[in-house]
Amino acid sequence: MSEIGRYRSGRLVADLAGMIRLAHKALTEATAALLDIADTAAECTTAAEKALYELREEIEDDASAVLSGGLPAADPRAIVVGVHVGTDVECLATLARQLVELAWARQSRRPLPARLRLPLRGMGNLALTMVGKAGGVLESSESEVVADLFGDLHEIAQRQRLLYRRMLSETDEAEPGDVADATLLSCCYERCASHAVSIARHAALFADGSPTG
Repeated sequence: MSEIGRYRSGRLVADLAGMIRLAHKALTEATAALLDIADTAAECTTAAEKALYELREEIEDDASAVLSGGLPAADPRAIVVGVHVGTDVECLATLARQLVELAWARQSRRPLPARLRLPLRGMGNLALTMVGKAGGVLESSESEVVADLFGDLHEIAQRQRLLYRRMLSETDEAEPGDVADATLLSCCYERCASHAVSIARHAALFADGSPTG
């Protein structure tokens, strides 16, 4: 690869990693607003909105560069990684927007009951950790982390099943609105986890030139 090719590919990695960090921040702040009982819920939601706005600006700025041929033809891996990871980051932004909207909607309502909030926090923390790991793979090219993320994805699925069992238990009934919101939250975290795995798999192309998984 030419020196300019290396420079542009390195810049692409830095730009994508920066977008993943913004997505992580938006998701983290929205999760805090939804699941932490605190007077800072509105502040967390506002911080999530700010990160989401910055992320959307970055996505719009970088998408045209990737799709208009701004990357060197000598590095097809950069094009593949840029398009796939960029798509996953945009999906993360959409999920963050859903969480932010739900956080604003619940501002005037009581918090989710602890029996739902605690397992959701576990799912959310794991999903956010996975997004962070995926960004790390992109920057460090440590492709062995991808296998760990597949294990985390399985753990997310197990936690979601346990949450559903709890909500469907006849001895532990929850309000219909809380069930709907908890279901939406769990689906958002499951999809965040899936996109984290996808990001890491494509980022691993920079490490060994072949798909992982």
